[in-house]
Amino acid sequence: SSGINAEWPLRPGWAVWLVLVLITSLIGDTTILITSIKYNAFRLHTLMVAFIQHIALCDLLLAVFTVLPRLISLLCNSWVFGEPLCYVSAYLRAQCFVTSSILIAAMTSGKLWLLKCPLQAKSLTKPR
Repeated sequence: SSGINAEWPLRPGWAVWLVLVLITSLIGDTTILITSIKYNAFRLHTLMVAFIQHIALCDLLLAVFTVLPRLISLLCNSWVFGEPLCYVSAYLRAQCFVTSSILIAAMTSGKLWLLKCPLQAKSLTKPR
């Protein structure tokens, strides 16, 4: 089996993987949000920046509410957060996955629209 119920030889590998995912997500997504909000670092259209910020926020929520509890449960050898957080974690995982997928599709479609119809797109969106 895999995941939380992994046998002992697989647990260190899963733990290292979850720690790497958690650290890179926390650092990367926080950096994206801070640089795009506080320092206005991205020189993209406002629409694209909003898509990037929302994807980073969904990824950050996934890291905090699904990866971190999974890591702690793996280390404790059982789910220690109670039944309500189990349901909340599963719900957030599903919602953030769907939302991120839709936002990536919208960002790709928006970029295609900006490239194919630059004059129409320029009148509706403004560069930052």
